[in-house]
Amino acid sequence: MRISKIHIFLFVILIITLSGSCRKKDDLVPNVYVNFTIFLSDPEFSTLQIIGNSVFVTGGVSGIIIYRLSQTEFSAYDRCCTFQPNDRCAVLPDTANTLFLNCPCCSSKFSFLDGSVQSGQAKRALTTYYTSFDGNNTLRVSN
Repeated sequence: MRISKIHIFLFVILIITLSGSCRKKDDLVPNVYVNFTIFLSDPEFSTLQIIGNSVFVTGGVSGIIIYRLSQTEFSAYDRCCTFQPNDRCAVLPDTANTLFLNCPCCSSKFSFLDGSVQSGQAKRALTTYYTSFDGNNTLRVSN
């Protein structure tokens, strides 16, 4: 039986395809639907009237934290740490430096300004949600 070049080529492609499917898949924070509106006049969210303050809300994977960046800008992040997200470990504001969020499970540190990793075992930024502020009282958070 004679083996042709096309058979060898197909065999190599098959091996490459099968070996790629055996690799561990990336451990990513699940994508969940987020779409809600809050009113800063609501006593539950009144702390967001001050720049630099934050609040926790339900939703996302491990809850969502909303942070007031400036008079007109807010940021919203899923609290699920990106290092081993299946553990559902929720980040918390750093008590020593209010510009950071800390993971109590892996000690990763994230920026409140853009969700980026500052230190620790995490390699990916926090999941960021879109925010839309009407300039007055209404803040919408979605993805």
